[in-house]
Amino acid sequence: MKDKNNNSIGIIRYLKLIIRISIVFLKTCFKLIDKLKKHIIKRFRFSITFKITAVYTSIFIITFVLLNLIILAGFTIYNGKTVEDNMQKDYQIVSYNIEKSDEISQQNIKKLSEIENVDISIFDQNYKNVYSTKENKSKEKFYEENVTSGIIRLNGKYLILSHNEIKQSGNGSASIHSIILTDAAKLNGKKVYVQIEHNLFQELISILALLVILILIDLIFTIIIIRVGSKASRKMVKPVEKMTSTAKNININALDTRLDISGAQDELKELAETFNDMLDRIEKAYKQQNQFVSDASHELRTPISVIQGYAGLLSRWGKNDKEVLDESVEAIKTEAESMKDLIEKLLFLARGDNNRQTIEKHSIQLNNLINEIVRETRLIDKDHEIINIKNESIRIYADGKLLKEALRIFIDNSIKYTPLDGKITINSFLEKGGVVITIEDTGNGIMQEDLPNIFNRFYRADKSRTKKTGGNGLGLSIAKWIILIHKGSINVKSKVDYGTTITVILPIDVQD
Repeated sequence: MKDKNNNSIGIIRYLKLIIRISIVFLKTCFKLIDKLKKHIIKRFRFSITFKITAVYTSIFIITFVLLNLIILAGFTIYNGKTVEDNMQKDYQIVSYNIEKSDEISQQNIKKLSEIENVDISIFDQNYKNVYSTKENKSKEKFYEENVTSGIIRLNGKYLILSHNEIKQSGNGSASIHSIILTDAAKLNGKKVYVQIEHNLFQELISILALLVILILIDLIFTIIIIRVGSKASRKMVKPVEKMTSTAKNININALDTRLDISGAQDELKELAETFNDMLDRIEKAYKQQNQFVSDASHELRTPISVIQGYAGLLSRWGKNDKEVLDESVEAIKTEAESMKDLIEKLLFLARGDNNRQTIEKHSIQLNNLINEIVRETRLIDKDHEIINIKNESIRIYADGKLLKEALRIFIDNSIKYTPLDGKITINSFLEKGGVVITIEDTGNGIMQEDLPNIFNRFYRADKSRTKKTGGNGLGLSIAKWIILIHKGSINVKSKVDYGTTITVILPIDVQD
């Protein structure tokens, strides 16, 4: 007994080991298949045309397969129902004939068997065969209810027998599945059993034929779908190919190239329009960058040329002449300060563009800031009348140094372009929930065609302005950046020979 138990335990352990090895093997296989799949996808580039065709062909094939299964199932059920009805009819005919006569009408049953292509057997109440249309009657088997293989109809049940089962029952003539019906009848007042066997050869052949036809139809339509779908897909993605070709030809020397969107009325048109808009922005930014570099170079070239000129003068003979020496030193200092100012402004704008400019916002009293600006302006400018009528007590959240710098830029511009004894008015007040700061002068004014460009970098509305009223055209750009970073806005109104009014509007609460 112990040996048997040990053998059983050993077998169980062996089976567990086999199962574990099988699981590990399957996991390894799945991993290798997954890696192979990823490698194939990586190595092979499938075009959009191929993907569209493959997707729709797959949908078509799946739909047709399901439809074919439904057709086959319906056809099979219909055939089965027809066979059942015919066998029931045959049973009724046979039972009627034997119940109406004292003996079995072999001729009528034989004729019915040939017409209906069925085998008919009759068994007595002891299940002994008394008649059969089969040649080998001695080995004819009566199928009882306890048959476990197949489906027999005995008192309302059916049996489908395979080739092997029929051979075992002694019916060597059958070569495929058969369906058998067995039911009771009366012969000379005694109970007998009528057994009808229908060979399913014709039905299976018809189902197989239908299956072959459906497969051929599927293949034909699949080929058609692939060819038509491929052409349709290529036509659909042709605009994409055209867009790709156009995009490849766009370079730094051909930024004005745009995608053709004529005739398109779908998502590709939206894509092309978006792409064209992006190219417009890139081209504009590129032109601005080039203009910025050109203007910066021009602004730096002048002071460098002046410094080089005076340095050359001093190196030749100027250092021995005190008057020339003083003039040269003063000019070099002035131009160096000018270069320093320009470089600081360029660095400020560069930090602003890259969001690296330091902003230190805190709560400040705006009226104190305006009073400070007005007082300082009056100290440094004795040639103009500086007026402050409104200066309401307002507290805002802002960077006081930057805001002061922006307002100083506006005021310095008014000072430069306002004639002597002119007026410059600075006011601040609340209006419609916002803080309004106005700087109004009685200066030369700005021409209407120049107004849209005055905040552009290096732009000068007065192309002939002198060194005294000069500047480098970066001040207003810096001022605009400061106001925008405070979530404010700027409005400029100007009329030539009447003056300019700059209105800065800031929200009361601009706390982040």
